[in-house]
Amino acid sequence: MAFSFKQFSSKDLRVDALREGGVLLHAKIFAAVMIGLVFIDWYTAEPYWAHWVFLGWGAGLLLHTALALRH
Repeated sequence: MAFSFKQFSSKDLRVDALREGGVLLHAKIFAAVMIGLVFIDWYTAEPYWAHWVFLGWGAGLLLHTALALRH
């Protein structure tokens, strides 16, 4: 049987659950803010601190995703 993308639906990927739960918006904001913070952190030089924001907020985003995907 040949592979086809039609075999997968949004239900299988649970994209609808992520969209309804606000996870996709949360992830977009996270990415945009982190890009800005990394540039600020790089520009201001040591001590570097953006990784702490990434770890903390990233953990929150992972928890948000897990809660949105559970049944």
